[in-house]
Amino acid sequence: MNRIYIGNVKDVKLDSGVELCGWVQYVRDFGKVVFFVIKDRTGIVQCYVGAQSEKLLEQVKALSMDDVVRVKGLIRCRPEDQINPNMENGDIEIEVEDLEVLNSCAPLPYDVNGDPSEFTKLKYRYVDIRHGELLTNLRIRSHASSAIRNYLSNNGFWEVETPYLTKYTPGGARNFVVPVRQQPGYFYALAESPQIFKQILMISGVDKYFQFARCFRDEDLRADRQPEFTQVDIEASFITEEDIYALIEGMMQDLFGQVLDVKVDTPFPRMTYDEAMSLYGSDKPDLRFEMTIKDFTKEFSLSKFNAFRNVVESGGVVRGLYWYAPLDRSALKVLDQAASGSGNKFLFVSKSPNGLLTNGPKSVLAEETWLADGTYVFAAGNESDVLPFLGELRLALGEYLGLSKGNDYKFVWVTSRPMFEIAEDGSLQAAHHPFTMPDVTSIEEIQNAPLKVRARAYDIVLNGVEIGGGSIRIHDANLQRSVFEILGLSDEEIEERFGFFLDALSCGAPPHGGIALGFDRLVMILCGADSLRQVIAFPKTKSGTCPLTGAPARLFASQRQELLPIFKQIIEEGG
Repeated sequence: MNRIYIGNVKDVKLDSGVELCGWVQYVRDFGKVVFFVIKDRTGIVQCYVGAQSEKLLEQVKALSMDDVVRVKGLIRCRPEDQINPNMENGDIEIEVEDLEVLNSCAPLPYDVNGDPSEFTKLKYRYVDIRHGELLTNLRIRSHASSAIRNYLSNNGFWEVETPYLTKYTPGGARNFVVPVRQQPGYFYALAESPQIFKQILMISGVDKYFQFARCFRDEDLRADRQPEFTQVDIEASFITEEDIYALIEGMMQDLFGQVLDVKVDTPFPRMTYDEAMSLYGSDKPDLRFEMTIKDFTKEFSLSKFNAFRNVVESGGVVRGLYWYAPLDRSALKVLDQAASGSGNKFLFVSKSPNGLLTNGPKSVLAEETWLADGTYVFAAGNESDVLPFLGELRLALGEYLGLSKGNDYKFVWVTSRPMFEIAEDGSLQAAHHPFTMPDVTSIEEIQNAPLKVRARAYDIVLNGVEIGGGSIRIHDANLQRSVFEILGLSDEEIEERFGFFLDALSCGAPPHGGIALGFDRLVMILCGADSLRQVIAFPKTKSGTCPLTGAPARLFASQRQELLPIFKQIIEEGG
């Protein structure tokens, strides 16, 4: 008799013998009959032992929660009055003929039916996975990775692995570094992405590449960011943006159809970065609800509301959101909370059908300038501050009104992002990464007005979450060197950091481009989860620690002794 998964029991004929393995969920002792439920990754089923075997009966009565058992028995139909329609396999049960306890379980470290802290669940992640929704999420993750692999393979892409240990080449994120014992004073960097390697693969003639790449970034963490994460990395030669759009839209159709049985309509809508910011106050707009930002600068230039009119007169703008229904003060509290700490000022006005204005001064605007009855949220100031501020308020209102819930999947491509932007220290930095092709090829034009240059870059956004981004790449060594120079790198720095890459571009680099999809974020949406920690088997906390293993940890004494010369040399060189 071979073991079968509990989820397949329903496919076996009644009165047939089966062997099942799993964990005990609970035991119900009725004296001469004992019922117990066992579970594996595929489902649960009820088992029972009667008085026919006193030894077996006593063995079952001694079972505890999460004991690991092997059960052999016969599939029986439950009596009609005992069928449980709310339980998986609720119409059948296993009449146990033999029971083997493979391993007993100590009392669990927390009440799995209670409300433990996230830290506790992460510390005992194996218990959390076994008893929560994580098993289902991991199954969906596995299904999604198989679907993507098959789709790309069927479209002629080769899966090629690239190194984790590499050289630090500035690309936007801070790297983790690894000291090299054999070469004191030298370090590997953990790859933040396979960007340069996948471009070199195109130069190598691979033509179509993909990889489920592990990436490492030493960044501040949040719900949708981890220090190590997985991206579906894709690159191809001799392609345009249209090729990428068609490839990824087909992938999403296939993926959502297979995993969720959801039909995805194509082509996906597209908007430029400027359009996204102007209409939604975000470069990752949530299109599940219609509430766009409108321009009220002209109306407030004529208003008696001095606070906003003065802003307009000094060169600022007034933008606003409109919702067709009047809202009460509870909505104002939601907006206040969303706006707290931003330093921005906003005005909330709700106009009811009888003409009264609530939660705002009646003289804000002339009566004839109102679009219609409903709710208005205005903000005044510099456009670069007002738009993202209203974007946050839009999301807060959408959540409050329940507009961003449900199983609606709205994709959009956001294109034409600025090539460069100003960093916090006032220097020029790449908005995407320094290997992105600009929309102009004149080096002089880029040098003279870098902030006006747009990148041939594109992001794919789903329900307000950026699930991927990519670009057509620079394949000309001279243009790539010029971009490095515009970013302030000296000839020595360019040679030290990117000399090997410029050599590769000089040796017959084809036009190429690609995209990287955030696999964890994509799975998060497929699972209906609200945090990456719900779709990663062993995630880190917001502080970057692993409660399960205690990482990061101090080095052992022997390791410190071995690495001490490396750090001494670094200190000496720094001095």
